[in-house]
Amino acid sequence: MLEHYVIFKPFPEHVAALAEELQAFGEGVRGTLPELIEFTWGENTNASGLAEGYTHACLARLTGPEGLTAYWVHPAHQRLLSRLDELCQKRFAIDYGIGERITGRPAA
Repeated sequence: MLEHYVIFKPFPEHVAALAEELQAFGEGVRGTLPELIEFTWGENTNASGLAEGYTHACLARLTGPEGLTAYWVHPAHQRLLSRLDELCQKRFAIDYGIGERITGRPAA
């Protein structure tokens, strides 16, 4: 499994438009990308990130590196990429393979 996180610092006048684009992207990949296990996005609530202007983030949980390749070329992702330079001052991604999974719940 592979986690693909992206952190966004939009131009102040494009915060709402970024949220709309992330929503549209989620709807655009729903049910069309077998390699995508889960996609979530939301507004940042962390004060240190907000102080730097990072207002939103998203997470795509994928089947593995091959899933990232399929995700990258998906038409909905290409559309989102085409808008991000216009909407964001900065953004960065972090990809990592999941090692051991530790949960806060005791094992059953």
